Amino acid sequence: MQVVKEQIMRALTTKPSSLDQFKSKLQNLSYTEILKIRQSERMNQEDFQSRPILELKEKIQPEILELIKQQRLNRLVEGTCFRKLNSRRRQDKFWYCRLSPNHKVLHYGDLEESPQGEVPHDSLQDKCLPICCDWERLPTYEGERSS
Repeated sequence: MQVVKEQIMRALTTKPSSLDQFKSKLQNLSYTEILKIRQSERMNQEDFQSRPILELKEKIQPEILELIKQQRLNRLVEGTCFRKLNSRRRQDKFWYCRLSPNHKVLHYGDLEESPQGEVPHDSLQDKCLPICCDWERLPTYEGERSS
């Protein structure tokens, strides 16, 4: 309800000269647009640009980036099942891929049905792809590189 109220208030501040202009402005102020406006207004507030907040952000950023990296690696080690298209574009088989616990090999293979739980390592041993990757230098969010 607050979003609708804000849409109307913002549309009225432009002082539309006709009902059609008012409706047009309302359509331009979608729910997502209002959320974007709110987010930018919050970020522009002085509280978020204050020295203590910036210092705290700088202090916890390396820890958060490390946590993100570990979560991503854990998800790769856990593995994922994909639907496999056959020559007639039917999705009747599955393809599974996971990173080895030592982060050095990708194990993959075909499955007849979607796995219920963990896929045994020995069922994927015949198909593996060694990888050489410096996990410490992987890009993090926003294109930054961890050092």
